[in-house]
Amino acid sequence: MSIAGATDSLVQLLRTRLTEGGGLDGYTVQAMSSRDVRPTLQNRVGLMLYRVGLDQTRRHVDLPRTAPTAPSRSALGLELHYLLIVWGLNSAEGEQVMLGRCMQILDRFAVVSGPMLSPSYPWEPGVALQVSPEPLENEDFLRLWDGFEGPPLLSMPYLVRTVRLAPVERVDAPMVEARTLVGIPGVPR
Repeated sequence: MSIAGATDSLVQLLRTRLTEGGGLDGYTVQAMSSRDVRPTLQNRVGLMLYRVGLDQTRRHVDLPRTAPTAPSRSALGLELHYLLIVWGLNSAEGEQVMLGRCMQILDRFAVVSGPMLSPSYPWEPGVALQVSPEPLENEDFLRLWDGFEGPPLLSMPYLVRTVRLAPVERVDAPMVEARTLVGIPGVPR
């Protein structure tokens, strides 16, 4: 699993569901970086990763061994913070309708797993991404948008967890078979 794999999975989910429901209405769905956010964009649904953090509850996830004699494996668990951003061409109403459709899709598919994960990236068996709206205070929201050109755009913050980086093998310490205690006589003061 990877950060890019999670982003691609969400973009594919939105694109596929909007297309199937006939709700693209001339919009393009794509992953974006902060340098892509410009007020001149039109008819876009952008998914922008703006922060990566450690998942405090699942920081080091133990994974099953690939074989009974293989070393144990662990992966670093992350939380990905996204902004779902909508730029419309014709009207504020069109932007609001599109944002509502995207929010419904992400609510309906709050757990992304199995065939919904991007086939362009390798995934561990049983992986699932949990997608949920993320509360963001007005001050934090406006501070985030201060880094972009132009006024804040219609957007909704989302949290995706637990995204795991590629597993690494851990070498387990050997079992303790014996222990030796050594006593040192006290030194008078």
